[in-house]
Amino acid sequence: MFGRKNVTVPKEYEQFNNFPAEKERLLCIGSSTTECKHKVETKSEGANKALKLYYPKNRGEKVMKYWLPMFGINDSYSATQVISEWIAANDYHSVISAEDESGVVREITQRCKKNDYNEADLLASANKIKTYGAFDLERLGYIVRVCFSLDLLSEQQAWDFLEQLWEQAELHFDNWDDYMVSFVNGQKGLNTNWYSDTLVSYVQLKKDTTSLLNKYQLKD
Repeated sequence: MFGRKNVTVPKEYEQFNNFPAEKERLLCIGSSTTECKHKVETKSEGANKALKLYYPKNRGEKVMKYWLPMFGINDSYSATQVISEWIAANDYHSVISAEDESGVVREITQRCKKNDYNEADLLASANKIKTYGAFDLERLGYIVRVCFSLDLLSEQQAWDFLEQLWEQAELHFDNWDDYMVSFVNGQKGLNTNWYSDTLVSYVQLKKDTTSLLNKYQLKD
């Protein structure tokens, strides 16, 4: 009664967010975080397949004023600099502690059982993936979308950044389960629950046979 009503995305956004396969596949990076975080912002589902996100009324202004500055992003120049430097400095080699490893297994088990999803493949990935490089890859995949949607990046810049993120994911991970476990590792290592629903969105997208994560494999 008192919450925001579900948002209807304008047709022009839906028309814009139709891309050929060579571009659409890049939207896998950040898709789970985009789905859960943009749903919080707008009450709209299906953002995981979008490059251009729709913000109703003053939601975009609040993201620009309060959220992006937390990353040092205040304008087009800083958006380009921060994202470029973040990609270059990302850590793909440090590992989480044994205590955090146990926390990751519990997180995966709980989230999968709650969403009626077989956790076996994710747990197998957790047994071998101890690094956390995908945490920043996944977050950046969302941040790139936000910056483009708020006119801080051109469309070409957005695709170029997503291409770089895809290349790094492809280089360091064999499949999406390995990638997502690395993301959860980072979340546990940083002791943050701000992105906790990313794993839930990932599970839900994996259950959806039409999702990008099922349409495009990280490696052929």
